[in-house]
Amino acid sequence: MGNKGQSKVIRVLAGICMLALLLSGFRSGEPAGKNGVQSTTVPAPAGILDAAGELQESLALLTTLGTQASALGAPLRLVLKWQGEYSGGDRAEAAAAAQSLATRLGLGELSGTDEDGHLTWRSSARLPGDSQISLFWSELGGGRSYSIVTLETADLLGSPELPAAAADAGRIMLQAGIAAEWNASLQAPAKEQGASQAAFLATEQTLAAQLPGILAEENYADVTTTSRSYSVPGLSRTVSSGSHSLALQLAVHKNVKEDRNRLTIGMPLITVEY
Repeated sequence: MGNKGQSKVIRVLAGICMLALLLSGFRSGEPAGKNGVQSTTVPAPAGILDAAGELQESLALLTTLGTQASALGAPLRLVLKWQGEYSGGDRAEAAAAAQSLATRLGLGELSGTDEDGHLTWRSSARLPGDSQISLFWSELGGGRSYSIVTLETADLLGSPELPAAAADAGRIMLQAGIAAEWNASLQAPAKEQGASQAAFLATEQTLAAQLPGILAEENYADVTTTSRSYSVPGLSRTVSSGSHSLALQLAVHKNVKEDRNRLTIGMPLITVEY
């Protein structure tokens, strides 16, 4: 890796170190840093600390895996989502809760629409470092709503402030009464080209070198795409699929028009098109 690539990795890891300081601020009840979302002096519940700690470690790991498995100097696109259910109140109270969450996230006024009889609200804003944050809120009925907060950047290595902003967003959702959980998907041009399955196997070996004990549990393959989901010892953020606890998913897709392989790494699963 050249000096330019090394400096980018150092910047994003510095951002993750800032997240560690942010977590210490949670524990002491001190205000968080300025990341485009509002801070609070209310002490964070233990669940928030656990989720934010998982996020800190996982983003650091994703940065390492993505840098090693992608083409030299390639941007690392990251899509991180916090999502969960909100319960309580009628439609007016749900609308007020949605607007309150948007305000605390640093978003503007929500835009509402009726979709198949369910009101939905949306809002988005730019963050420093060419990143974006957005809120989607939809009524489910029976006094319940579902909320998704998405943070996205076209280049994680160029957005060292994103980890702290992501932790802030999760904390705010949980304090708003939303039992939110996160997932993250990273995409980049694969280091290995050629046939998609051969490129997948080479990329899988790169990941296995960093993840001792990784075990393939579920597989998918077609002419242009190969994907596997894994259990990984030591990774605490998992989802259940049958008898498996999945912690990571890898996919390599061949863009036939460009004759180029794109890799996608998801924790615990991929939640974007790959």
